[in-house]
This record gives sequence, C-alpha cells and structure tokens, in this order.
Amino acid sequence: MKALIDRFFKPTFERFNKDEPAMAIDLATAILLIEVSRADFEQDETELASIRNLLLQHLSLCEEEVDTLLQSAHEKADQLVSLQHITRLMNEQLDQRGKVKVIELMWKVAYADGEKHHYEEHLLRKVADLLYVSHSDFIRARHQAEVNA
Repeated sequence: MKALIDRFFKPTFERFNKDEPAMAIDLATAILLIEVSRADFEQDETELASIRNLLLQHLSLCEEEVDTLLQSAHEKADQLVSLQHITRLMNEQLDQRGKVKVIELMWKVAYADGEKHHYEEHLLRKVADLLYVSHSDFIRARHQAEVNA
C-alpha cells in the first residue's frame, strides 16, 4: 500500500519539499479541506467556496495560485488512499500551532454548510489524532468554528 501512496504523492510532495516546503504543506492542507467537504457525501458550493476563501485568507497566495492549488488538490484527493502520507508530512513540517490551525480550518469547512455531520467529525478526530493535536485544542477549534458559523 505504501508503494501505491508514494506513486501518487511522492513526486509532488518531494518536489515541493525540496524546492518549497510551504507549497507541500499548502497542498496537504487543501487536500484535507477537500476531504472534509466530501466526508458527508454531499459536497456543495458553499463548502467549496469556503475552502477557497479559507485558503485565500490563510495562505500567502493570490487568487490564481489558490485556484491552481485547488485543482491539484482535487486531483490528489481523488487518488487519496490514506491520510498517513499527508499527516506525516505535516508532522515533519509544522509546529503544534500550525497543526492546530489545520484542524481549525477543517472545522470551518465542516460547519460551512450550516451543520456538522458525524462523518466530518470522525475525519477531524482521525486527523487530529494523527497530528498529535490534544483533545482540548481539538474541542477549542471546534467551538471556535461553531461560534463563527
């Protein structure tokens, strides 16, 4: 299975890691946001617009770069077999504050359509565990997204 994951992600992430580690994290973040929007099997325009807006707000990219990033992220998400490769990269590149920020962004996507689905919450718990985000930070991020929804 690792060979299959590497075939899909390694060339992209290795290229970004060597040249621009931030781009690999941006791509990984975008993929996770897309996965949250798909978790309840009802990806709608509100969630997609939310993802785009969140990336524009939190990444140092222009609109054209975000659109290109999203296109690539959708393609990679379609091929996604496991979250391990993505979360390993994030664990290597992000500090604890950065990991919590990713969870916060994921929660914002989960609440973008006005409701949180239990499949979305399950995915978020899984990613938070893989990123070693504490339960208190997980709950705080959820509460923040809930209040701002």
